[in-house]
Amino acid sequence: IMDIVDEVVGMTKLAVDKNGRHLLSGSVVMMNGMSRGELPMVLGDPYKLTQLFYNLVTNAAKFTAAGSIQVFAREVEAQGTLEIDIT
Repeated sequence: IMDIVDEVVGMTKLAVDKNGRHLLSGSVVMMNGMSRGELPMVLGDPYKLTQLFYNLVTNAAKFTAAGSIQVFAREVEAQGTLEIDIT
């Protein structure tokens, strides 16, 4: 997951809309708040996971005029799930 989120953060920093304008304004900072050592292995199609994260992060970029967009993840052991927050 970490490598996919790194890729998505990089792609979003370069993304432009259909008019050629950058999705991220100069006053928005993109941050990957995840740590490599604390997340479990996730099985899935890397292409679909990348597309999912890209859609969520670029959507956040479209509606964030200033401030930051941060991606966090944590394992919820009691439920056996991975929780992703994009704020």
